[in-house]
Formats: sequence, C-alpha cells, structure tokens
Amino acid sequence: MIVSKPKFNTLFALGVFLILPFGSFFFLMNSLISNPQDYFYIKLILTPLVLVIGLLVFGKFLGSLKNIRFGNKSIEIKYLLSRTTKNIPLDAVLGWKEEAVKTKSGAFKETKILYGKKRVLKLSNKENTEYERVVKFLTQKLKKKMAKK
Repeated sequence: MIVSKPKFNTLFALGVFLILPFGSFFFLMNSLISNPQDYFYIKLILTPLVLVIGLLVFGKFLGSLKNIRFGNKSIEIKYLLSRTTKNIPLDAVLGWKEEAVKTKSGAFKETKILYGKKRVLKLSNKENTEYERVVKFLTQKLKKKMAKK
C-alpha cells in the first residue's frame, strides 16, 4: 500500500502566503476604522477585495488537501476537508501520463490519472510524498493505459 500525502513544505509555503492577504485585510480594517478620512475610498475598495482573495485561496487550499492510497486493485482518494472517500478500481482508470519540465532547481514532474468522465487526479513530485513509488506502481499495474509521450 502506497500512501501519498501533501508535503509539509507545500503546506507551510501556502500557510505563509495566506498570512499576507489576511494580514493586509486586518491592517486595512484597522486603518479604515481608526483613521477613516485618509484614502477612505481606496481602503473601502481594497478591504473586501483583499478578504475575497484570501478566502478564495484558503478555500482552494483546504479543498485540495487529500491523501491518496494506491493498493492492489484500487486507488483510494480521501479528501481531508469534506472527509469523503472515493474508491477507484484500477479497471476504471482510463489512462495516465507523466509530464516533466526541467527547472533551475531540478525537474518538476506531474502525473495525471484520468478516470470517469473528465475526472483527473494530479500528483507532482514537488507537492506530494511517495511520488516515485506511485509512478512505479502505475507503470507496473497500468502499463497498457499509459499515454504515449
């Protein structure tokens, strides 16, 4: 059984990034309440805009957290926020492919697994643990369904 989780570095980086919009929101709110006559209209526009951006990024961040288990005959996706589990039998996988891009800090690899109607499961080496084992598993179990490069 292979378990792929989000890496701590990814979670930490997104958490630090979320400090920026929420910190800006609280700074703008404090400035708007304590000193309303300076740049009132700019603050009035920026405050809800920054809050909406922060909430959208936070929601996308929480919605994308998932643990993926690769077993003998199925792939199990457990979404952490909604606490739902989706089991995908290996027979239901329509295809998969791995894409690689060379960067300064090394290769960025992403694997896309297609299942169901327009359902795609994406894993990358920079964001998920056990990436190499997952690719090896897919190569062994689903070699015939691998897309040509």
